[in-house]
Amino acid sequence: MPTTQQAHNWSEVASTIQHRMTTLGLSERQLAARSRVSLTTVKELARNTAQRHRHHLTLSRLSRTLGLDLDHLRELADQPAFVPEPELQAELDHADLTPRLRTLILDMLAGTRTELREVRAEHNKLKRAVQTQLGHVETLIANSRTLSANTPAQ
Repeated sequence: MPTTQQAHNWSEVASTIQHRMTTLGLSERQLAARSRVSLTTVKELARNTAQRHRHHLTLSRLSRTLGLDLDHLRELADQPAFVPEPELQAELDHADLTPRLRTLILDMLAGTRTELREVRAEHNKLKRAVQTQLGHVETLIANSRTLSANTPAQ
């Protein structure tokens, strides 16, 4: 039985990598060194010049180095490419816009969508970190109570 190949959204991956590199002040060479991913692969992904399947470890290493959840870049790649809602597309088609301006508007919307996804991912990461810290605090309180209960009064 033939397998169907899923299309990947490498433009979202490239946009996210570029945004995080800028935010963290990393060059492609630094990202490659810190993530242990080849410089060629980093350049291909960051510039979206070679659209092919990437090993999940490659995307996980880059995600971790960029301060994202380990599966973030893989999940972005697996999402369908940005397609505007039919109503928006119809408005853009009928608007008196140059093709370049129309493309710019769609690119800005796609970028906003990517940034929103990144904010959500960061929010989820912070929520998990807070939950972990609260768990540690609860353990410390429980241990303190146990210690107090077992210490004879003087």
